[in-house]
Amino acid sequence: MYLLVNNIFILATIVTALLSTSSLQAADKSQSDKSKPIITQQADIKFHPAPGLPPGAMIALLRGDISKPVPYTLRLKFPNCYVIPSHWHTNAEEVTVLSGTFNVGLGDTIDTTKSTALTAGGFQLVPRKANHYVWSKGTTVVQLDGMGPRDTNFVNPKELIPLFTKNDQCPKA
Repeated sequence: MYLLVNNIFILATIVTALLSTSSLQAADKSQSDKSKPIITQQADIKFHPAPGLPPGAMIALLRGDISKPVPYTLRLKFPNCYVIPSHWHTNAEEVTVLSGTFNVGLGDTIDTTKSTALTAGGFQLVPRKANHYVWSKGTTVVQLDGMGPRDTNFVNPKELIPLFTKNDQCPKA
């Protein structure tokens, strides 16, 4: 069973890398002239399904190319009770909550007794390679800023598999 879960995780990681690179680069083609400012109205931001995450998460790239070593800004939108289990990124990320409640914590597994609820205006700096987890309460939108290339590495792939089939329960706080 472990081999099957591990192979599914490896396949999901490869698919995520391919999908996120192609779909998010396409969203950024209009910003090819780096010498001009980027001005975007809220109504012009188009969210798409977030590759590599369970159904329900939506993503919009505002600037950059997450597959290259350049600065990026993206937004993620989560439905109520959306959970991303413990994971880490090669590079640091800055998270700003725009709406909703974004519960954040550090560690190898979700521990709601050690998580912090951030509301609109809240900020988190996640150091590179820091194991962390998140979950939303209410529809939640966050903005992530960082330096590419961006990746997501799950600490325990077994925690992720059930989320692809059932993701409608909020963690017990």
